[in-house]
Amino acid sequence: MLKSKSKNRLCFFIFVLTIMSCVEDVDFDQAEDLTLTPVVASSVVYTDVEASRFSENGIELEQVSDTIANIEIFTEEFVIDNLVRTELIFEATNTINRTFGLQVDFLSNSDELLHTLSFDAQPSNDGSEVVTESTHVFEGDSQEALKLTVKMVITLRLYPSMDGSILDENSTGNITLRSKGFFYLNIPV
Repeated sequence: MLKSKSKNRLCFFIFVLTIMSCVEDVDFDQAEDLTLTPVVASSVVYTDVEASRFSENGIELEQVSDTIANIEIFTEEFVIDNLVRTELIFEATNTINRTFGLQVDFLSNSDELLHTLSFDAQPSNDGSEVVTESTHVFEGDSQEALKLTVKMVITLRLYPSMDGSILDENSTGNITLRSKGFFYLNIPV
């Protein structure tokens, strides 16, 4: 019974300390300065090109292009007003024994070139997957150009082979380009 009284006194003492503890003044006007800063991740680009596509009637083509039209994410007023930074991470997976130059052009509604980025995808000497990554950050002027983008053109340039071989209709392998985007928003509340 004595232990029970000691326990009760200890609980009462802790309760009194908790009630009487110091609390700083709270400024509820700070809530007016609140800004939410979410980061949204999304897939952006995916294209897969077979080696045989770099040949037409037995002639090796120097480049092939794909167009992604009607990009609507940047037409949303919410995105235009709140997007402050974008990070695009491109990943090229190459199983062809050739180096490729990859270029992504960002175009406006009137096909005006707004921004270009490029990087090289390394060759696969044995048909296994060789992965090359490239990160591009859009802030300031480049971010404003990105907000005007409604179309992307992806161009794959085939660099000359080191051994003189050419790609034809029977060539095997492919090059895949995919990307993900991290979109940083500032949303005043």
